[in-house]
Amino acid sequence: MCKWVPAGQMPEVSVVCQRALLVQIAVAEVTGVRLTALCAGVRGDARSAFARQMAMYLCRLVFDMSLGDIAVAFGRDRSTAGHAIRRIEEAREQPEIDRCASWLEAALRRAGGSYD
Repeated sequence: MCKWVPAGQMPEVSVVCQRALLVQIAVAEVTGVRLTALCAGVRGDARSAFARQMAMYLCRLVFDMSLGDIAVAFGRDRSTAGHAIRRIEEAREQPEIDRCASWLEAALRRAGGSYD
């Protein structure tokens, strides 16, 4: 427990939020996109937008998160989360993107478990 937080005062963080943050951190590290850019209220540059879409896709794939939960975790709406997932599914036809997504998926399954 953090020494600067009194016992019993630690805020509750849902499992969904913890999993979304785990995915966001992993994607930020692998892509070199700042963590804050993944949750920014604006689209940002193409690289940031693609990294955000990859993170949304991995939340769904690895942790079976609902579109609503993904939308909340990224400050977007459900239709945006659905679009992101479809975009990455299509992009995985490119070998480099597929390798990156596969590596992140395996790492996240080891780190945070999954429903499989």
